Amino acid sequence: MKMKKYGILALVAFFMMSLSISAQNATRRRDDGNQPPRAMRMTAKERAEHMAKVLDLTSEQKEQVEELLKKQDEKRAEQMAKFREERQQMQQQDREKRREEMRALMEQNMQEQDAELEQIIGKEKMEQWKAYRVEQMKKRGSRENAPAPRRR
Repeated sequence: MKMKKYGILALVAFFMMSLSISAQNATRRRDDGNQPPRAMRMTAKERAEHMAKVLDLTSEQKEQVEELLKKQDEKRAEQMAKFREERQQMQQQDREKRREEMRALMEQNMQEQDAELEQIIGKEKMEQWKAYRVEQMKKRGSRENAPAPRRR
């Protein structure tokens, strides 16, 4: 009987130690400062291929879209580097104003990008692409706003 208790106690202790060790490893991986900055999830080429698949683009349109996306990525990277630099120098009260400026700039960029894209793929496919984007945003929104699972 005592042997059974000690065996169960040893298993419980081992299980608890393994959980704490795995939790520490997960924390270290997240806190590691040696990780490179997060890159975009999809490259310009991958996004162009995805659009070509969804919209049934010609190879010429796909190449033009890929070039446009590369150009947009470079522009966005420059803007984000500038914003990061300025953000470090700002006071809290200036941040709200700057955030609104960023939103307005991003909206303006999106409109310009959509206009360029429409010239490449045409009005009909642009409407199809906008509808696809709205659908994807709805899907993402429903996942992000879902309640977190309860822990017991």
